[in-house]
Amino acid sequence: MNRRDWRDRRDRRDRRDDRRSHDIRMSRISYERQVQAMNGRRRQSPQSSSDSDEAELRDLTAQNLHRVQFRAVNNGQSAQWRATPHGQPNVVIYDPTFSYAQPGQPGLTASSSLAHEVGGHEVADLTFQHPDHAALRATNLHLPGDDVDSPALHDSYRRQSRTIHENWEEVRDAIPGDTSIAQNQGWADYVNARVDYAQANPQVHNESVAGDTLDALRRSQLADGPVGNQLRAISREASVRRQLGGEVARVERVQGTSSTRMPAYVNTLAGPSGRHQQSSGRQQRRRGR
Repeated sequence: MNRRDWRDRRDRRDRRDDRRSHDIRMSRISYERQVQAMNGRRRQSPQSSSDSDEAELRDLTAQNLHRVQFRAVNNGQSAQWRATPHGQPNVVIYDPTFSYAQPGQPGLTASSSLAHEVGGHEVADLTFQHPDHAALRATNLHLPGDDVDSPALHDSYRRQSRTIHENWEEVRDAIPGDTSIAQNQGWADYVNARVDYAQANPQVHNESVAGDTLDALRRSQLADGPVGNQLRAISREASVRRQLGGEVARVERVQGTSSTRMPAYVNTLAGPSGRHQQSSGRQQRRRGR
């Protein structure tokens, strides 16, 4: 490669990096605007954090905002993601007058609600591979084949749902050892309620609930103990699985209190190439989106 070719290649790479940086900045601006819109145009209390898992969820949410249509309604609820026919943007309905939790109080914040609906449900609807069926929209599981009625799919569905239930039981079991949460009954009750919510519908409320609960804890400076670590572990397992395929891995109890220390888990059911085979129905649906 001569000097001129090298310069041209470098310039193209620099322009590509500049465009990517600009797109990230714009997506983050859109994210902040949408959080404010969901919060009735009230500014959410700023938060400083170097947590890489928080940054990943925020950017995942921000980069997928353009895929959904937001509709403001007065229904007394925070937000709800709704699937639409293929080729149309999915919808997030929200009430801008909804009363979100104040700093330090247990409960959803506007950012955690947005992360749940977009970073959780919308991303799951786009990325997980399974038969193209209305009952499986936003399912946070890879499921085998193209036949929604196949025994193999039903076995995988039950097995993965059971694993998610067990993973969330680790979150519940972490509460007594998390002093900052265990000594505050309101927060202990809130975390238990989120565990119940995730376990009630594990096929759609795994990483979506992990993300919103972790965000709520962070904003009250409660995310660096055992409960926060279990939630990070669930989010990290799901992030790996989205990329590599395979079934839900068992997330054991995280040892230690460091917010960056993760448990060892192995995605044993991914194929030899490390990726789960995509179903033809999902491939066609994604091309039509």
